[in-house]
Amino acid sequence: MFRVLVVIFFAAIVIALFSSLWSLMRSPAGSPSTVNRLMWRVIFSIGLLALLIYGFTTGQLHSNVNW
Repeated sequence: MFRVLVVIFFAAIVIALFSSLWSLMRSPAGSPSTVNRLMWRVIFSIGLLALLIYGFTTGQLHSNVNW
C-alpha cells in the first residue's frame, strides 16, 4: 500500500511537469497557469520526499543494495 502511494505521487509529479510544459508552450512564460502547475509539481515533490523519509525511517521501505 505504501509503495502504491509513492508511485501515485511520482506519477502526479510527471503529469504536473508535462502539464506545465504544455501550458508554457501555449501561453507566455509568466502566465498564472504555468506558475500554478509548477507550484503543484513542487508540492508533490515535497510530499514524495516526505513519504520516502517516513517510509525509510519506519521500515516500510528498505534498500536491497549490497554495499
